[in-house]
Amino acid sequence: MIRLTLMAIAAMLLVIDQADAHDYKLGTLSIDHPWARVTIANRPAAGYMKIINHGDEPDRVVSASSPLADRVELHTHTMIDGVMKMRPVGTIEVPAKGEVELAPGGLHLMIMGLKEAPKPGEVLPVSVVFEQAGSIDLEFNVVEPREPSPAPAMDHSTHGAAKP
Repeated sequence: MIRLTLMAIAAMLLVIDQADAHDYKLGTLSIDHPWARVTIANRPAAGYMKIINHGDEPDRVVSASSPLADRVELHTHTMIDGVMKMRPVGTIEVPAKGEVELAPGGLHLMIMGLKEAPKPGEVLPVSVVFEQAGSIDLEFNVVEPREPSPAPAMDHSTHGAAKP
């Protein structure tokens, strides 16, 4: 009886672990654990994930959108004269038989004009469009912000802000 109970618990933990992994497949692409940092309404949020291309041809992220945001832009951070700067990028390349990591301090989705801020534990729906593989609807797990960064906060007001 104890053995059967332990096997049932192990099976439940495996299911929970797989659900928590929050992975997606689209053609030859795997998208691992999309997540976003919590924010307040009308402030940008950043979306992160790992995209793995198992195929023989490269692909690229060409756009993204969310029903909870005015727009979603593709961004990166670069060091210019010793200062970390953020800038939009046209596309995000996913090499054949390779991967790209969208992570803090690098490539990311900038989710702008949030109509309401999701809370930690909720999900932020984002649709990502790839040049070859097409479109996929993702749910970004919303997590608490980390400790304040030593870098100054970035001003996103110049990235195509809507005019009143």
